[in-house]
Amino acid sequence: MVLISKTTKMILSLPHLLILAILISVTVMPAVAYDVVVPGDLDGDMIVSDEELEAAEESYDEEELEKIQQIHDNYPRTIVDSAGREVTFYKPSERIVPMGPDSARLVIALGLGDKIIAGEECVRNCICPMSSTTTSSDVFDIGCMNCFGTLLEGRLDELPVIATRYETYYEQIASLEPDLIITSSESEASELENKVGCLCVVASGRGWTYSYDVESGLYSQIEVMGTLLDREDEAEELIGFVQSKVNMIKLVTDSLDESEKPTVYFASRGATQGFYDPKEGRDFTRTEPKYEPLEIAGGTNVADEAEGSTINVGIEQIIAWDPDYIFVSCYSSENKDSIDFILTSPDLQSIAAVQNGNVYNCFYPHCRGCPPDRNLFNMIYMAKLLHPEEFKDIDLGDEGNEIFKTFLGVDGVFTEFADYLIWPREYLDSQ
Repeated sequence: MVLISKTTKMILSLPHLLILAILISVTVMPAVAYDVVVPGDLDGDMIVSDEELEAAEESYDEEELEKIQQIHDNYPRTIVDSAGREVTFYKPSERIVPMGPDSARLVIALGLGDKIIAGEECVRNCICPMSSTTTSSDVFDIGCMNCFGTLLEGRLDELPVIATRYETYYEQIASLEPDLIITSSESEASELENKVGCLCVVASGRGWTYSYDVESGLYSQIEVMGTLLDREDEAEELIGFVQSKVNMIKLVTDSLDESEKPTVYFASRGATQGFYDPKEGRDFTRTEPKYEPLEIAGGTNVADEAEGSTINVGIEQIIAWDPDYIFVSCYSSENKDSIDFILTSPDLQSIAAVQNGNVYNCFYPHCRGCPPDRNLFNMIYMAKLLHPEEFKDIDLGDEGNEIFKTFLGVDGVFTEFADYLIWPREYLDSQ
């Protein structure tokens, strides 16, 4: 529900306790409060009636009249978000703040990237992606530079940062006067609505879960985004694209006998700090018990019976699993050689994957979320590695560029990404 309020004047002559109570109430008010103005609405009910539409035809230019016609035909509209909350819109969203890269990526994929006015810090360096050779996190000079300079009409470099991993800048968000904030957390949505004072919608999902599950399904997340942005047709088309790639691989791997599916250990956080990173609890011993791209690709995840999501396991357990293949996620060119650590580690020499040299880099499945474009590519790439004969006719370069263009609207992103990470380019050139 849209939160509308007006600041109340304090009366200095009130008793101290009453003044204190007012002060406390002010502190829990939104950081800013602003009215919803609906073009063409003359009586203030935030609805454009037939009579108001007729009046607008006499007063507005063609561009504004088109917006008013859309509001008359489609608004108000109430949607149910991923958290089961009912949210009512009275006009199309023009100033959107996605709180994470995944929601920003879907806003772009659905054709409304020009409406994004700010984002969490990783919106700037995860979508393309980018890194820096300087000590300043505000300067990105290595990575997919064409994508970085093209996306959001070239505004990505100057996009205001309204949150970090540890902190949210509520006052800054409020100062930008968004009319829609998109988050993946119900608790964060409530906090934002209370402190910012504008519509907040929960659109949760995981970029590697190909289902309509309300809490984690990618398809459900895209549906919610399409509904709240009035882009249902585009959402259906995007879901259809993802499904076409999933079905392309499943058509082959579903016909395989279980004995034909190699066992795989997936180091989803890489191996840049060795076996275990005591600071973050990540690296080689961190894995995903449920990673659909691997399963669809025709691999048997050795951790699939473990409970939880993104878990740490003991190195002894990995040795006991004795996987046929090991995939190590890689997020920058600087850690592409982490697989050498695994191949040469004395502790791992008994593992079949190490003995046979079947240890490979793959795309990092995280980046303050679960990027659907990278995970979709991982599925096709893993299928080609695990079953080279069955997928010998697939051109990974073409597939990668098509996937990234579908989500980002920019040509050649995968080619640029492959050159930046180095290992994809080396793999492609070896084929």
